[in-house]
Amino acid sequence: MSSSYWGGHVLIDPNDMERMFSQEDGFAQLPSVWEETSEDGLLQLESVREVLERVPAREADFIELYFFKRLRQTAIADLYNISQPSVVYRLQRGARRLRYLIEMPEFDREQMVRDLSEIVSDEIDVSIMLGMVDTTCQSEVARGLGVTQGFVRHRFLRTIDKLEAAEGMSTYAQVFRHVEANSNIMKNTCRAAWPEEMIYSLH
Repeated sequence: MSSSYWGGHVLIDPNDMERMFSQEDGFAQLPSVWEETSEDGLLQLESVREVLERVPAREADFIELYFFKRLRQTAIADLYNISQPSVVYRLQRGARRLRYLIEMPEFDREQMVRDLSEIVSDEIDVSIMLGMVDTTCQSEVARGLGVTQGFVRHRFLRTIDKLEAAEGMSTYAQVFRHVEANSNIMKNTCRAAWPEEMIYSLH
């Protein structure tokens, strides 16, 4: 069986996996596709489906074709008229984004806004925290708010400290520490429309 290792992920050729499993749902339950480096277990492909729409369109397409449609990297490269190393890079980058999204502690966004407003005195701090969750990019948040990147970083870290010191705010602190540990991982994730419609068929 052929496999490669990218940033803690094990990617196995889909055709090899197809030979290993005869049932249609066997592929979705194969744990070695997404190898978790922690002791918490393995990421499940159904969890990937739930967040796939939140990664860039090209990466989402490649992940869907490779993991769910079982196309080889070379077939994907031919389909999009790019090199196989480009497919490898997109799969690797997409896998990292998906890991960030899947490992994000659960929280209610509306409740977070209300709770943050009780911890910080300036509304811009709430916007900074939400912007960082969405983009993980200080420069993007700074541009959106019309402030400096240094200002965003200072307010972001200061708010985390306040949350860690406040009673009942540990979940939010964990959310933002997760963001801090994955700086820029979600940068430029807008699913831009393709310049022209692409139609393909899989056999």
